[in-house]
Amino acid sequence: MSHTRRDLFKSALALPASWTAFQSALTAAAPGDEAYWRMVQRQFPLEDKIVYLNAANVCPASRPVMDRHIEFLRDFHANPSFQNRDKYFAMRESLRSKAARMLRVDAEEIAVTRNTSEGSNLIVSGIDLKSGDEIIVTDHNHPSNLDSWKVRAKRHGLALKIVRTPVVAPSADALIGSIEREITDRTRVIAITHLTSTTGILYPAREIAAIAQRRGIWMHLDGAQTFGALDVDLTAIGCDSYSTSAHKWLMGPLEAGLLYVRAGRIPKLWPSIVTAGWADDLKGARKFEVFGQRDDPRVVALEASLDFVNLIGMAQVEARMRALAERAKQGLAAFAGVEMKTNMQPELSGGVVKFKLRNVPTKRAYDALWQRHRIATSSTAAGESEGIRFSPHIYNSAAQIDAAVAAVRELAG
Repeated sequence: MSHTRRDLFKSALALPASWTAFQSALTAAAPGDEAYWRMVQRQFPLEDKIVYLNAANVCPASRPVMDRHIEFLRDFHANPSFQNRDKYFAMRESLRSKAARMLRVDAEEIAVTRNTSEGSNLIVSGIDLKSGDEIIVTDHNHPSNLDSWKVRAKRHGLALKIVRTPVVAPSADALIGSIEREITDRTRVIAITHLTSTTGILYPAREIAAIAQRRGIWMHLDGAQTFGALDVDLTAIGCDSYSTSAHKWLMGPLEAGLLYVRAGRIPKLWPSIVTAGWADDLKGARKFEVFGQRDDPRVVALEASLDFVNLIGMAQVEARMRALAERAKQGLAAFAGVEMKTNMQPELSGGVVKFKLRNVPTKRAYDALWQRHRIATSSTAAGESEGIRFSPHIYNSAAQIDAAVAAVRELAG
């Protein structure tokens, strides 16, 4: 049992009933078997008949996390005095420490934001750049890490190099080479997506970060599709910054996120928002999280979502998510009427599974999966990434994956 998990068990008496019941069930079940995961699935309030396969967009929060959120939301509004709200300072620091441990970085390098988009935009706006400086991005970056750079490039005369993302990626070396070939003496920033939401490519971030570090280039990583899905080690990766959200794979509250900025880079990043509470001598990354009045109970819920995955174990969460995604990929790839748009290799993929039905329009397939089978997915309407996206997580069962694959087979004919 990990140190974090042991500490949580010790404090069980201080937790609401759903937390203590979940902890007791965990100790009684054999880790990793289907009975264990059925117990985990029961912690989520999803409708019985829905097959929810859209973690890459938004995840349901578990009942223990919602309990914690609601408890502190009621407390806040019952007594919004300064005296009662003082406790949130210590709770924010507790969250910072837990997030840092999960990401294997120092707590001083963590800022508490509202989502991945905000974190990425803090990087886009805060780095000192001048006309003619080059920024390398990919065409599968999320708009918060692509369109934001387009706006800054237009405003300040920067040269934006947009690298084409292959569907499917031929190899890790090909992905690395596509970035490295664009680097010149004027390159100042490489900003990529760790795992794309479009087709599920897992970029070789460590290798790209090493190239950037050797050249003195800032390397920013959009972690929306990896935090809470993969056991992320930012120190091992070596990026300069990493932004993420709680509402996707971490299964936490909406409008809560994190920004990591490597200690040596913090003095080089300007804050984008300055208001009451900001000071130039704020320690570490805290100077990037002063946005005015915050929803403090939401910050508590973010900490609770870390507690929830830590009870299971992040490595075990990743293993289960990968097993479900692999089951979906293998099942779908077996059909002649399906074109896979996600890499089959685990080193180049994660929890996002993208595919297209060869003889059925994507919109028709998307609607049919929902209307006939109550399978909630996402889709891309056109272009090279056109298709249906499955993104399963630990609240899904193997049986649900099999049912979703069977529904696709029925549509494919």
